[in-house]
Amino acid sequence: MQNSVKPEKLLFMIAAIAIVLGAMRVASGVLVPGLLALFIAIVCTEPMYWLTEKGLPRWLAILLVVIVLLGVSSTIPLVVSGSIVQFNQQLPIYQERLDELMFQSSGWLQQFGYTAESLQTIFDPSALLGYVQLVLGALGGILSSYLLIMLLVIFILVDVPRSLAAGASTSGQIIRTVQHYFAIKTFTSLLTGVIISVWCMLMDVQYPFLWGFIAFLLNFIPTIGSVIAAIPAVLLALMFNGAVSALVVMLGYVIINFGISNGLEPRIMGQQLGIRFVWIFVSLVAWGWILGPVGMLLAVPLTMTFRIMFDNHDDTRWIANILVPETHRTGLGKE
Repeated sequence: MQNSVKPEKLLFMIAAIAIVLGAMRVASGVLVPGLLALFIAIVCTEPMYWLTEKGLPRWLAILLVVIVLLGVSSTIPLVVSGSIVQFNQQLPIYQERLDELMFQSSGWLQQFGYTAESLQTIFDPSALLGYVQLVLGALGGILSSYLLIMLLVIFILVDVPRSLAAGASTSGQIIRTVQHYFAIKTFTSLLTGVIISVWCMLMDVQYPFLWGFIAFLLNFIPTIGSVIAAIPAVLLALMFNGAVSALVVMLGYVIINFGISNGLEPRIMGQQLGIRFVWIFVSLVAWGWILGPVGMLLAVPLTMTFRIMFDNHDDTRWIANILVPETHRTGLGKE
């Protein structure tokens, strides 16, 4: 299929994709709440239609789904919003404490030919804390758009037709794939967040529920998400509980994330993603650049959506073939 694509047509396609992605980056402030609402609504359509099949009128089914959604999601701001504010207020203190630790370890570092200044060129604690603040700021932005997102979810549920998710149509494939992905990923992420919270409480790390919630969210980011989620908890353990405690906290993160992400999750998710690992990593960078930190959370479902769309058109099926492993190509277009 690749050989049949004319060079000039390929250039036009690349230019069109670049223009669309650039426009999405400019409009990211509007797109992020809309995309979050869209994916939440896609997940909620299944229980909504299950209730209607049981005989409930559609308006009542939507009402029940929205009440459950509000009940679950409203606990998030109550649990973590105070921790986010307090963490941001304490950030200068944490920065000062890290600088003290770097200075105190300078004598030990000099035995290996390093100074505190030279180490800071490799490992800059202020940069790490700044990145943590950026992630928390993005989380705060999501919480500030909470009402808008919930209203968009309701509007989508009211208007979405049942036939959209049925059959072998492109929309049906996308909805079923996204539902499957989010159902499993939400379960494994929730399990990760709960265990991380308990682990941080046992290790006497400040804001354990916040780090559990961060672990829950960032578990949606393949590979690097669990690493980013561990940074603030390990740093706090290092600052206030010592190096041994920080090492134990980090070891707990490694065991928990490895056991769930590499042990449990592949067993129940199987090979449903159907995307090469290299393209998953590229999608994290691309969607993170376009939509910010939230784009990294949505990178995999967005990439799966485009993969299905490309596969259902003859002119772009060759792009889908590039995205998927060899073992998945025979199934493209027949999901």
